[in-house]
Amino acid sequence: MKEKILLDIKGLTVCVEEKKLVSEIDLVLPKNQITALVGASGSGKSLTALSLLNILPNTLKWQCQKFLFDEKDVLTKNSKAWEAIRGNEIGMIFQEPQSSLNPSMPCGQQVLEALLQHQKKTTSQAKKEVLLAFEKVQLPDPNRIYNAYPHEISGGQKQRVMIAMALINNPKLLIADEPTTALDVTVQKEIIALIKKLQLQNNMSVLFISHDLELVQAFADHVSVMQNGKIVESGPCKALFKNPQHPYTKGLINSRPPLDKRPETLPTIADFLNHTVSIKNITNAERVQRHLTLYAKKPLLEVFDLEKHYLLEAPFWKKKKVFQAVKKLSFDLYPGETLGLVGESGCGKSTLARALLFLDPPTSGSVFFEGKALNKMDKKTLHALRKKIQYIFQDPFSALHPLKKIGPAIEEVIRLHFPQKNKIQVHERSLELLEQVGLSQEFYHRYPHEMSGGQRQRAVIARALATEPLLIICDEAVAALDISVQAQVINLLRRLQKQLGITYLFISHDLAVVKYLSDRILVMNRGQIEELEEADLLYENPQKDYTKKLIAALPSKVW
Repeated sequence: MKEKILLDIKGLTVCVEEKKLVSEIDLVLPKNQITALVGASGSGKSLTALSLLNILPNTLKWQCQKFLFDEKDVLTKNSKAWEAIRGNEIGMIFQEPQSSLNPSMPCGQQVLEALLQHQKKTTSQAKKEVLLAFEKVQLPDPNRIYNAYPHEISGGQKQRVMIAMALINNPKLLIADEPTTALDVTVQKEIIALIKKLQLQNNMSVLFISHDLELVQAFADHVSVMQNGKIVESGPCKALFKNPQHPYTKGLINSRPPLDKRPETLPTIADFLNHTVSIKNITNAERVQRHLTLYAKKPLLEVFDLEKHYLLEAPFWKKKKVFQAVKKLSFDLYPGETLGLVGESGCGKSTLARALLFLDPPTSGSVFFEGKALNKMDKKTLHALRKKIQYIFQDPFSALHPLKKIGPAIEEVIRLHFPQKNKIQVHERSLELLEQVGLSQEFYHRYPHEMSGGQRQRAVIARALATEPLLIICDEAVAALDISVQAQVINLLRRLQKQLGITYLFISHDLAVVKYLSDRILVMNRGQIEELEEADLLYENPQKDYTKKLIAALPSKVW
């Protein structure tokens, strides 16, 4: 029986001036099936997705020989007709929720607006549907989220708001651009199951863009692999994963950190393309010796009974409730160590990180850095100390100024913390930092929007290194990256630690990445420490039920 086709595109090309970013690709999406589009950062996946909605930036031009959606030719559609299609017949979950949500509007109002744009409902009816959609995507306390602004909820919760917005009008096609990137493994499982359920219930097609090959393997019916703007391999999902033909596909499949061993360097796509794959594993004896050396030193960071509380908004006639985001916890972090911090979205990981830096000062408790109490420092001393502690944020696009080129953005940090350097020295140092993180001098003159997600994250790392820090807090630093670029950034972080002796607090919901990078892992649940143990030992023999649940939810174990 012949498959029914929802979307049929031939010869899709996206250009900037004379340069082709997507080159004459053919894409067919069957009805009521899930097609995955995978590839490295910058391969053209998101540009292809934006073309399907006709929302490319004005600087880019797209064309194709054939564009049929639900057997209708949409090439001749005007802008008003496209408005009726977008958000109604085609919904999209964008990759970076922080940049996609309006910071000046409550989350519920934004989803409500998307619903009322395409459906005739009263405001009260629409609000009920929005709250129900929030429940379906497992948002805690939907009424609170409805009235909360994006900055008042966690990264994972923002992503779930975006998913609810994309599904609110029951579209025929859902384009999901890294829909579970910011979600922890347990919620990821629930969201993927939800999308699958809705896809079957509503006879919906899904174009699923992801860097998580394990997830794609279990979730998709068909897979298309993109490299440098071209589709290099396509086929049924099971067949393609069982017997990949293209070296690029092999690289994508094998770049994820393994759970049963620890390579010194993760293989990347370039290794497979150049046939230079050579894996040397770190032995248990080498790891034991490293830890004996690490923990013989004095701690770099010491945390004692740290707590962080927030007063929740309430009418003036009611007493305000206290929300305990972080509940009395203590731990040490040693020079040159990588301490992994894991837990579900909203458990307090990012709140703890901001409290450690006094960006959002703790309610009580003490933090010592190099033996000095941060809570006893004045603002000037604390500001000077932040030179030694840097932060790599979850969303690299939001962390960079959209109107500043990358080079000047790095130079601004150097001038602030090293006023003794002259203009030439500052410029040379910025170029040196770009080279250190694997970016050529060409990127000095680029704006953030002219770079891929992986390139932006490298730029953020270069800016963090500009102050010559002793400690870097990595808050989901590789979460938004595709699998091979993730491997490159992980290798970069390990190399920088070895060269410069940097200490990392590595925050992530991805236990496989954390296990590979970390010496010890701290597990958080509802603001408290569940477990703190050596990484391999914690994975092999978790003591708490919560930790067991996190490990059991890893895609390699679930699907």
